[in-house]
Amino acid sequence: MTARFITLEGGEGAGKSTQVKRLAASLVAKGIACITTREPGGSPGAEQIRKLLVEGEPGRWDAMTETLLVFAARADHIARTIKPALGQGKWVISDRFTDSTYAYQGVGRGLDRETIRRLDTVSTNGFKPELTLILDLPPETGPDRRIPHFAIIPEYT
Repeated sequence: MTARFITLEGGEGAGKSTQVKRLAASLVAKGIACITTREPGGSPGAEQIRKLLVEGEPGRWDAMTETLLVFAARADHIARTIKPALGQGKWVISDRFTDSTYAYQGVGRGLDRETIRRLDTVSTNGFKPELTLILDLPPETGPDRRIPHFAIIPEYT
């Protein structure tokens, strides 16, 4: 079976991290090797860039600078984590990818879609996931949503 790259997208509190873990567990139970990862981050260099993005004073980066940092992290993530794992025959499941850039830096920060598309093409060399799952919930629900880490969620088969 060919290794696949799958991403999960959605707003804060939509359950992406939980579903990434569940999907990975399901694949492993079927004998399919996989890794889980996240963005921004997912490789040592990308994690360093993540710190620049999430630590410190909010709003210190303008929309373009923030987007360039996100794509720099993504380029490293692809080169150092995603492609090597796929090359070893492992499936890769990522909590966020380029769709989040369109949402956060595009819609959220006002950077135009065409600029994001061009930066994506250059920084990823057109690399895309085979499947993106979008988890949706009302925006006002996400920040207040809390699922205890011990919650039992029925398996889907």
